[in-house]
Amino acid sequence: MDMEAFFFGEFYNYFLLGMTLLALVVFTLLQFVTPAYGMTFNNRWGVSIRSNWGWFLMESPVFLLMLVIYGGAFFKNYPYTVDTFPWVSTAIFVLFQLHYLQRSYVFPSKMRGTSKMPLSIIFTGFFFNLTNAYMQGGWLFYVNPSQYSDISWFWSPQFIIGTVIFFAGMVINMHSDIIIRRLRKDKYDNNYYIPRGFLFEKINSSNYFGEIMEWVGFAILAWSVAGAVFLLWTCANIIPRSKAVYAKYEQLFGEDFTKLKRYKVFPYIY
Repeated sequence: MDMEAFFFGEFYNYFLLGMTLLALVVFTLLQFVTPAYGMTFNNRWGVSIRSNWGWFLMESPVFLLMLVIYGGAFFKNYPYTVDTFPWVSTAIFVLFQLHYLQRSYVFPSKMRGTSKMPLSIIFTGFFFNLTNAYMQGGWLFYVNPSQYSDISWFWSPQFIIGTVIFFAGMVINMHSDIIIRRLRKDKYDNNYYIPRGFLFEKINSSNYFGEIMEWVGFAILAWSVAGAVFLLWTCANIIPRSKAVYAKYEQLFGEDFTKLKRYKVFPYIY
């Protein structure tokens, strides 16, 4: 059997459909179950390790597997000319990798406090990230690379608009993370504080809002079904998460928090 034809043929289409349906199931379940990490951590989810190692182990697989997928496609079609080099798909790949370079290596290295993350959460994220690399890398380099063969994609409306939204979301996400991180006095401070300033004046989970924006932008600039499925998964996880974080702030700070009248994740909507 030709494994490439199998994994990037009809199976791939069924896989995207299955991941779409599973995202809807996950969104429903997360209305009733709150994963135990960050502000909502508890000891009922099994063995835990330091959160910075958890984020590294959970997020780095997608970064590494995307490198493998790109390398495989690159050398399969090598050598290239200027006209045949996959400029567009490579650029989209680089944008995707920028996020995960920051999330896998930079973000964990700068975390303060000694919070923990259950291995059950880490393994769940680990396996999802492997599937996401398969979805995004597969679409870019195996399933539909001809979509990006024309360099004019760089000045198409979807690429320009999507890239602007992607980077705006990245800036919002990273700056919000910086604000949250600096609330803690040092690496041993495990207390929680109400973040203030920037978009936190209106949005309680400004960092999550920025991440959703990133993947809205990515889905637009790539104009791919795989990108849309990942966006759906992002929302399925982050929207219930923002609700749980909001409830935790209410529990910890009471009226000092509720009087701020912030939205959970989407300004003027939710």
